[in-house]
Amino acid sequence: MAMIEVIIGMIFTFMLLGLLGTTVNELVSSWRGWRGFYLEEALRRLLEFKDNPAVFEKFRNNPLFRQMMQHAAPLRVSQAPAYLSSANFASMLTNVLKKKNEAVQTVDDLLAGLPEDGQLRNVLQQLKDEGYETVDDFKKRLQTWFDDVMAQASGWYKRHLQFVTLLVGLSIAAVLNADSFQIYHHLTTNTAARQKLAQLAKTYANENETLPTPVAPGDSLTAGQIKTEVKNFVNSKEFKESSNILGLGWAKNDVRVSFKDWLLRLLGWFITALAISLGAPFWFDALKKIITIQSSGPSTTQSGTGGAQVVINTGAEVKK
Repeated sequence: MAMIEVIIGMIFTFMLLGLLGTTVNELVSSWRGWRGFYLEEALRRLLEFKDNPAVFEKFRNNPLFRQMMQHAAPLRVSQAPAYLSSANFASMLTNVLKKKNEAVQTVDDLLAGLPEDGQLRNVLQQLKDEGYETVDDFKKRLQTWFDDVMAQASGWYKRHLQFVTLLVGLSIAAVLNADSFQIYHHLTTNTAARQKLAQLAKTYANENETLPTPVAPGDSLTAGQIKTEVKNFVNSKEFKESSNILGLGWAKNDVRVSFKDWLLRLLGWFITALAISLGAPFWFDALKKIITIQSSGPSTTQSGTGGAQVVINTGAEVKK
């Protein structure tokens, strides 16, 4: 029973730290403009920027695209919008490719302005040759082409975010001194803390069918707003109570430890960072499952089963 409570406490702690990591990731991603950066990279690939930069630059200067661009901010890597619909992409590209003040009657009218041996023209010609002869059908094909490349861009973004998540997790572990070894030691040696954290975890799991979704930050996010959002999460009921139970944070004597203890602490931080990188949903599902298993386990009471007792008569007499 005690070990189950330790496991529940560890999982609940990793889930809360994972939620904090997700919050920080979303805020930093918005502040840095990483989604827009990878969308812009996908557009560069779509429009064959290396072969002919002119089309990409015209697309980027399209009035509709510029209207969607994010505000300038310190350390932002891109002002490109975080999201672009396939319909808007097809509309913008059509506007970029057509000749000024001339109506588009056929698909060839769109391709006429591109270099004969250009990579983009070859790609668009291939799309046309698939049977999309009318302009409306061709626009629909442009939309599916855009969606396919955006699916790849989403993968680029997720792989980038995995690395960022590990760094964020390590930072959280260091700031809160969330050493996995120390957390485990605290829960195995402090019965009151273990039981209190396990009960808090069960209450949270029973009251929440799903994890709360972080509010999507705006494109004008500042460093001060990031600090405020993180502070709000740290001051939330569940996080504050868990932090108090586990004694997360720094004390004066925490720094004055041996070199060996520092190495062990760094390893504990790294394990916590790995746990955070798995994501809060992973730990929330694990918490739900283990609580369900514990609830459906055999009763630990010593009461009888109600069955008949069997008495064996050996025939022996009790001598006085």
